[in-house]
Amino acid sequence: MSKKLVTVFGATGNQGGAVVTTLLSHPTLSSHFSIRAITRNTTSPKAQSLASKGIELAAADLNNPESLTAAIAGSHAVFAVTNYWDSASKDTEVSQGRAIADACVATGVKHIVWSALPNVTELTGGTLKKVEHFDGKHEIAMYIERIKGTASPPMLATYFMPAFYMSNFRTMVRSSPNINYGVPTLSLPWSPDTRVPLLDAATDTGKFVAGILGHPDPASLNGTFIQAVSEWTSPSKIVSDMSSIIGREVRFQSLSEEEALQAFGHMPVKLSEELVENMVLIRDYSYYGRGAEEKQDESNGVLGGVGLETETFRGWVGKVGPWEF
Repeated sequence: MSKKLVTVFGATGNQGGAVVTTLLSHPTLSSHFSIRAITRNTTSPKAQSLASKGIELAAADLNNPESLTAAIAGSHAVFAVTNYWDSASKDTEVSQGRAIADACVATGVKHIVWSALPNVTELTGGTLKKVEHFDGKHEIAMYIERIKGTASPPMLATYFMPAFYMSNFRTMVRSSPNINYGVPTLSLPWSPDTRVPLLDAATDTGKFVAGILGHPDPASLNGTFIQAVSEWTSPSKIVSDMSSIIGREVRFQSLSEEEALQAFGHMPVKLSEELVENMVLIRDYSYYGRGAEEKQDESNGVLGGVGLETETFRGWVGKVGPWEF
């Protein structure tokens, strides 16, 4: 039986790299799918490491639609992700995402898995309207929904929505002799019991996407938004887990929104405002919308079909050490 080609964008990054690793190592899916890795530089050490594992490499420029069409041609499925922070421009990201979607339709891709996020402006009724790196990805998802039926045959589309990265805590927990007497502290505009969805992006992205691609009935996932959460937790549990694993006290400090803006004051104003609203989204709207935690089992259903389990925050803290503050 010939393998189906899965083309993976961002294959040398967190999300795409996790997809490649999981598809390669899965006992069943590795025999069903071959992989093409899209990267900006096929000669980089990371790209060459992929090539050494038998993965096909293809270079593409997200700002060059013709290069995307050539890179995607022949694919059964595509995992697509864009990086807002490359340009910090919603318009640029939306243009890139649309170009990928257009290329998928033009080349007859059967299934696109788009790395999406909620539309924060709509979800909050306009209360939070500066979280552009969420809104842009959702705008692309809506564009895919509009055009997927124009493909022949119609293209399936499933939306992978990554939770808050566990890796963020590598830099968010800080220690200073002048702050909290040098005790490592997580300072954010959350309450101690705020419900926080976390994702070990470097591993669990691959598990959710593998679950989507390996689903026994992919058509049942058409138009579905998957909450990709490794674990729902809270700030008090986060610092407790870190203290337990690291063997050193870690504290949580609840900030006001104004204090959080000051804490992010070393950043450009636009970026600091966006990040604070991102934190408020988690605090007041459960990231995906109020009540999202109660719906997590629906999204986790894709994992069961491929026999995969997500990482815990405690497990992640232990494996990414040593921790130095």
